Amino acid sequence: MKKVKLINIIWVIVLCLGIKPVPIMAQVPFTNQDTTLISDQLEEITITAFRSPYNIFNTPAPVNLIMPEQLEAGNALTPVDALNRIPGVLMHNGTFNTNRLTIRGIGSRTPYATNKIKAYFGEIPLTSGDGETTLEDLENTSIQRIEIIKGPSSSLYGAGLAGVVLFHPKTVVRNFAQNQTTLASFGTIKNTLSAGISKEKLKIYTLGSILNSDGYRDNNNTNRANILLNAVYAFSESSNLQFLVKATKMKGYIPSSLDYQTYMESPESAAANWKSVEGYEQYNNAQIGISFNRFTIKDGKISVAAFGSFRDMDELRPFNFLEESSKYIGGRAYIQKIIRTRKARFIMTSGFEMFRENYNWKTHNNDNNSLLSDNNEKRQYENLFVQLESNFNNRLFVSAGVNGNLTRFNYTDKFLDNGDQSGNRSYKPVISPRLGITTLFTESFSVYGNISHGFSTPSFEETLLPEGEVNPEIKPESGWNFEAGFRSQLSNRLKFSASYYRIYVDNLLVARRTGEDAYVGVNAGQSVHPGMEAEVTWITITHNGLPLLTMNGSATIANCHFTDFIDAGTNYSGKRLPGTAKETWVVGAKLNTLRNVTLNTWYRFNGKMPVNDANTEFSDSFGISGAELKYQGRSGKLKIEVKGGVQNIFDVHYASMLAVNAPSFNGVPPRYYYPGTPRNYYVSLLIGLINDN
Repeated sequence: MKKVKLINIIWVIVLCLGIKPVPIMAQVPFTNQDTTLISDQLEEITITAFRSPYNIFNTPAPVNLIMPEQLEAGNALTPVDALNRIPGVLMHNGTFNTNRLTIRGIGSRTPYATNKIKAYFGEIPLTSGDGETTLEDLENTSIQRIEIIKGPSSSLYGAGLAGVVLFHPKTVVRNFAQNQTTLASFGTIKNTLSAGISKEKLKIYTLGSILNSDGYRDNNNTNRANILLNAVYAFSESSNLQFLVKATKMKGYIPSSLDYQTYMESPESAAANWKSVEGYEQYNNAQIGISFNRFTIKDGKISVAAFGSFRDMDELRPFNFLEESSKYIGGRAYIQKIIRTRKARFIMTSGFEMFRENYNWKTHNNDNNSLLSDNNEKRQYENLFVQLESNFNNRLFVSAGVNGNLTRFNYTDKFLDNGDQSGNRSYKPVISPRLGITTLFTESFSVYGNISHGFSTPSFEETLLPEGEVNPEIKPESGWNFEAGFRSQLSNRLKFSASYYRIYVDNLLVARRTGEDAYVGVNAGQSVHPGMEAEVTWITITHNGLPLLTMNGSATIANCHFTDFIDAGTNYSGKRLPGTAKETWVVGAKLNTLRNVTLNTWYRFNGKMPVNDANTEFSDSFGISGAELKYQGRSGKLKIEVKGGVQNIFDVHYASMLAVNAPSFNGVPPRYYYPGTPRNYYVSLLIGLINDN
């Protein structure tokens, strides 16, 4: 009854403002409402992760797609919630500036960041030369969609043992301008202004956003600003030039992780040592990319892209003050050639990617600002790749590829008080093949199999011995993924997919702590990552061919564990990988009313996770839920969207991130736990002008 009253109140308000709700089918393309007519025709969802456009139903690989309505659900301050709805994907979320993304358990043992995953924004790499990826400052509104290749898949993208995440920047189809303001709990406010210009040959999308938040915890303030420009100029129907600029300015204070007792009794507090120095990190970064695409007469394609980036960062920590600067340049190019026969079509893709990064870092004493270290590192790699795809009688789809990678580091020690630790590290070329096959048994049922290889190189710091010399025995982690699955689709009403996979990782790299901020890398064994994943979408109620009630869910059952792992004389074989859960699942429902009011609800469950290699402690399992009510309407060129919601409805106390294998110094208990945000609220107002001409 209360829900009906609330909908009627919103209805009266918008009518008083003169804004008329429009039928769902008349809404503009960039709104959230589902405008799909329900019919017997199978939905065409195109995947471009392997450079050739595939219907996802025919894609011979484990690929997931995240669309704008998923990115914009909830308070949409970061991509965390949308990523956590994908089976096999887990985004640990400590603060706005402390996150760790894992795919199928790979990367779970990285202490505070994301590595072993390759990520791109358009053609621009978001992954540094040593394999670390920063995703937390991405602006949801700037993303058209996300494609995720899960598991080892280096045949096109090089080093990425866990997988590849492709963020496609937003483009425009008509002229518009809009402003969205979001107010949320804990002093959080975000304002986003975006506009688009669509001419005959030129399309420009631009965005600016500012986020300020006091945060739930002590020493948890965050200030972030983003700008984006994505311009596409079409010389002709067969060629275009794209220019992309993305920049971020961020300062975020660091509450750090907590020991178990503090986490249980006062989760809003910050770690004492970080609070005492008011620890923070601040950085400015920008990425620029330009690409030229030409489609040949025989439907082939030539693509050439160049990119560059800079990043300056300072971090005040309890043990020292860190200064970092990084600049990189690179390029990526490929050629596609299509060959047609009577019974099949063959697509040959060949190309290369090169990357050059210059990375500097210094540390200073917090008391007297004296220099503690001064370092320079040059990172570079090259990828050569070839891929062949074919379809036979539109029933059998085959995709095979191979990548050759060469990675090198050149390290110069500029602080010689403790000796010269300069050195070079070159890895042997790594060859990574992939083979995927899909068989379309009927128009609504397909089965696929995939075998793929991947690898991840250690950072240069992980190749150093405790005395500072280069350890020539360190090898890249490498792994094989074996997978089989199926996809089914009954008209547009019911879609279901499931897969079983096993990933074997060799030369497992252990970041062994030698101090509070010091690590030494060791190849210490093997791990195996077996699991099952499933997804379902069911449109249960329709009206005049439109979806009214849509149910969806995803689930993962996995048992990621060490098979052969001995570290410092202790045998961990058979133990579960820290930071991984045996079961995770998400369910949700979306109700579209005839008056353009949408109700979204969701629930996410995460099983308990070991916090260390020895499995002596586990985080508690948890389930958190949320709900959102949204109205969309339009009067002439004026568009309005109002939404509000609550997250963690039942105020569950849970750990949203783990600092795995956290050390214990001077008798202080290890700080494993980042407290999750308690019940919180948000409200958002979007007003825009749209030109339909």
